[in-house]
Amino acid sequence: MNLQLIEKLVKEWAETNSHSLGLNGSKIEAKYIWNPGGFVNQSYRLSDGATIRHIKLAQERKAPRLKQWAMISEHLRNNYNAPRLIEEVTQEIIPGYSYGLVFDFINGKPLSSISNPKPVVEKVLKALNQLHSDKEIKTAISSEAGSHSYSEAFNEEYITRFKEDLQVIRSEKQLLNFVTEESLDWFDSEVEILRQIVSQNPSFQKRATDVVHNDINWENVLAYENSHFWIIDWDDLSVYGDAAMDYSVLLWPLYKSKDWPFWKNQVIGIAGNEIFERIELYFRAKLLDDVIDVLADYIDAENVPHVKEMTQKRAKELHLRSYPEYLRLYTE
Repeated sequence: MNLQLIEKLVKEWAETNSHSLGLNGSKIEAKYIWNPGGFVNQSYRLSDGATIRHIKLAQERKAPRLKQWAMISEHLRNNYNAPRLIEEVTQEIIPGYSYGLVFDFINGKPLSSISNPKPVVEKVLKALNQLHSDKEIKTAISSEAGSHSYSEAFNEEYITRFKEDLQVIRSEKQLLNFVTEESLDWFDSEVEILRQIVSQNPSFQKRATDVVHNDINWENVLAYENSHFWIIDWDDLSVYGDAAMDYSVLLWPLYKSKDWPFWKNQVIGIAGNEIFERIELYFRAKLLDDVIDVLADYIDAENVPHVKEMTQKRAKELHLRSYPEYLRLYTE
């Protein structure tokens, strides 16, 4: 199905539900929002020229995550500047996507495009520290599968995904003429090395009981004039995670920068030395993610023609930049 037809289906749904969405049904336009990090969910911008909404649609297997977000949306909005939930979508608007949420569209810039991100990063660090011990969220969604260790949380976030990615990559290797068989073998061995390091590190053996966002990258933090911020995309929120994961993803763009000593002291002051020890290994996994996971994105883009070119261009560039950097930092 081409993008024009999909946008038409989303528009028609919005026209039918314009009253509850707070939109003028005769003027609605729907535009696809590109997510360079993958294609599991789909997002669209709905506008009638005066009011803008953001609709996020999920496949059946991902719907429980969005439903969880909906259940605590008001708490997230009041305490962590999450966007206001307008409406749940309980019908299949486009084939394969059976559930969704409609939010206010946030008129802010991604943190990655802010000229001076420091004030916002400091505020988000404090918000994350509050989130990680949020008892109200833990009580609301404690029906999630039982707790486990920080090591298991790390494996779920990275090791399992790396192995799944490598299966996809090997099955479609012909699409990746810039990746050698020797590299694929090395990826396999490096994933196992990382798993063993984490499994033997004492700081990863305690129970994982932190409430975590799990995807707090700079595209999921929106800011306005370096003063106010919003945290979006709460799909992966977990009450059995590792605070070190959140800190590592937020601080990743600052790692190895000239200001890193300042940020290191900030996070140690907020979270402590033991968490920082885990953060260092999460940084290693994050860089390996930029080596491996983007190759799976490159392959997945074959099935999304309207964003194939820019997705594959980004994925290839990121892989070719990150691979030698990983070798330099962790194998020399």
